[in-house]
Amino acid sequence: MTERDQQIIQLVDRYRIATNAVIRSMVFEQQTLNAVTKVTARMCRQGWLQRYPLIPPEDYFTLGPLAVRQFGYSARRTEPLGPQALPIDYAVLLYASHGERTRLLRTELNETVPWLPDEHCHAPFCRTAAGLLELVRVDLGGSPYHVAKKAARDCSRRIDIPEFRDLIDRKHFQLVVLTTTTAKARLIRKAMEGLSWESNLRLHIATISRLTFLHLRNQ
Repeated sequence: MTERDQQIIQLVDRYRIATNAVIRSMVFEQQTLNAVTKVTARMCRQGWLQRYPLIPPEDYFTLGPLAVRQFGYSARRTEPLGPQALPIDYAVLLYASHGERTRLLRTELNETVPWLPDEHCHAPFCRTAAGLLELVRVDLGGSPYHVAKKAARDCSRRIDIPEFRDLIDRKHFQLVVLTTTTAKARLIRKAMEGLSWESNLRLHIATISRLTFLHLRNQ
């Protein structure tokens, strides 16, 4: 395996999903998309990656059987992502790859916030280049009020933890909501303003337009 192959596998491990377009932007910056496609096709044949349909004609990759064995993971990590995991992991991948942030591995999250109980560690967390910790909530197609209520609950479930409250007070934490359009983002923000939640908390709502296609696919 080449060093670049290892970079691709580490990318898929971190984000649980990757596409040729994202691999090109994060690993093969100076190469054509066709060159990336040839590399990922080879890695699929070798068993390092597993390919599944995303938004036609685009596919996505999970870890393959060889990579799973290398990391000591369950064979389930080679399976296609479920109807909720796919839009969540794909949206986080696009959000992180188009900004100066990184999705945290579970070990990295535990090192960053060792005081956070296990039941609060399953949602995606990112860290920005400036060191800001982000908890990410992805719109799965519900109404703006439903998405806002879920996001507010993400915060309220953790707010009684003193260390979490300290992160908020020092402006070192941000709640992120990823949705489909700017119009829906405005409606979610308006719904958040009408809820009783931690108004001192930094809130960022970003749009991932390709989420729309996954919502349509799951209908």
